[in-house]
Order: sequence, then C-alpha cells, then structure tokens
Amino acid sequence: MSRTEDLPDDGDLVIHASGPATEGGRLPLSELARLAGGLQASLERIALSISGNTSRPGRRPREIVDAVRLDFVGFQPGSAVLQVARTGQLSLDDLLGSSLDALEAGINSLHSDPTTLPSHFTPQVINGIRDLTGGISPSNVTRIEFRRGGAVRFTIDEALQRAVRSVQPESLRQPVTVVGRLHMGDFSPAGLRCRVDTYAGSVLCGFTLDLRDAVLDAMDQMVMAEGDGEFDPNGTSVHVLHLRRIDVLDSARPRSLEQLARDQGIRPLESLDELSGPPIDDFEGFLAAVRSARRGDE
Repeated sequence: MSRTEDLPDDGDLVIHASGPATEGGRLPLSELARLAGGLQASLERIALSISGNTSRPGRRPREIVDAVRLDFVGFQPGSAVLQVARTGQLSLDDLLGSSLDALEAGINSLHSDPTTLPSHFTPQVINGIRDLTGGISPSNVTRIEFRRGGAVRFTIDEALQRAVRSVQPESLRQPVTVVGRLHMGDFSPAGLRCRVDTYAGSVLCGFTLDLRDAVLDAMDQMVMAEGDGEFDPNGTSVHVLHLRRIDVLDSARPRSLEQLARDQGIRPLESLDELSGPPIDDFEGFLAAVRSARRGDE
C-alpha cells in the first residue's frame, strides 16, 4: 500500500524505525502513537512560528493545522517502515515543506550543538522533540530515520535524546506579553519580584532596579507587561517573566463618580423641569397606542 511515489519530494516522508521492538516488521502501537502524534504536533508548532503566530495554549488556527497535516499511507513488511503523505494540495506557500525543512535543520543542529536553540524551535517544539525521543532505548527503538527524496534527512536516536535533555530551562525563553492586575510586589534589592494576575492564572515577574519605580506606581492596577518568558517543562506555562516594560492601561484606571460624570458631561439637575421633554401634540393618541401595545393588539 503506497501513494508516496505520486507526491512531490517535499511531501514524501518515509520513517524507518529500528531496534529490538521492530523485529519481524512490527512496531508497538504505543510507539506508533508517540511517533505519529509527536511528529504532527512538532510540525504544527514549527508552522505556527514560521507563520508568525504566537505559540500559546489554546486552539491552533485551523488553516495552519490543515496545511501541515499528514496521513499514514503505508507500512512495509520486513522492517518498521512507515510511509506518510500530505493530506491535501499545496497551501499557504507550502507551509508543510517549510516546516519539514525547519524540523530537519533544527534536529541536525541539536545533534551538533545543543547549547544553541535552532530557528523556530520554541519551548513547545523542544518539549515535543523530548517526547519523540522518549521511546529511544537499547531494549525498544534505538533509531528512527526520516527520509525525504530517497535520502536520510534527520535521525532520532540516543544522541539526540541526550542533546534535548541537556537544553537548559533558562534558554527556553521567548518574548511574552501578559495583561492583568499587578499584585504582590517585593521591592527589596534581593527580591524585585511581582505578580500579574491574568484571566488564565498568575504570572510571577522579575524586574531590574531601573523598573522599580514603574512597578511600584502600577501596583493594584491593570497593566500590560512585556518581557522574556521562561517556560515550565510543559512548554506552555510561563515560570518567570523577566520584565522589560510595564504600562498601566488607561482604560482600567479607577475613576471616582465625579470624574466619570465630568468625562460624560453629566451635571446635577437644577430643576425638575429639566426632566420634561418636548410636548406631545396628540397625547390621547399616544396613550391609546401604549394601551394597545400592552394588550398585544394589532
């Protein structure tokens, strides 16, 4: 069963798994699910980065997901060789091909230098690669090759497993903006921490001395905080936001009733006559219309 020969090289992906778990041309369902799910999720996350979408928790844009969706179309006997093809036609300037190229370049880069994060390898992508390598062991799957156009493009093995595990959490940072109410400030020189409570939860923030006054002035107000987010191992929750800027939202500043009245041009009444409107020429006709509406008459 195969369709890959009918597809362009950039959409042709052959996955070859080897190791004790693949003897006899078999592959445990758990490893198939890990491999298929991890590959698809990694492509979607890289596609989000390439297309300029912010990688954050929640539903991914449908057009991005559809553009990089892959189908399983074949399994060769004698070895665990999976054949994968794109779901539909080229779309979004071939985002699938670009995402596969970025995944290939990034994994090869991690093999040679795990201290530098490759382009488009966000914290979510790194954690996805960790999941992909989770089944690599001497007694299970020892090596997974990804082939495109007849050549091995990148490999998942024990070396990559060690590389992604060595990536330090502090390097998993990316620009983050949060909006919420600023609470709990610690302004001691050894502390310099605060907390922004958002609709999705609380975000702990660190700041430098030059932002101390700005943070102090914004306490208990709605703010927009920008900085570098250090992510938790799940790749989605911000562990610490290192502030670069914080702004109080003007629309959220508390106002007194007097201020609100002035802003809206409202003043106290000087006479009850001010409540009266223009005279109604046919008052009886007006009352008849009101009574008719109350009875539901046509």
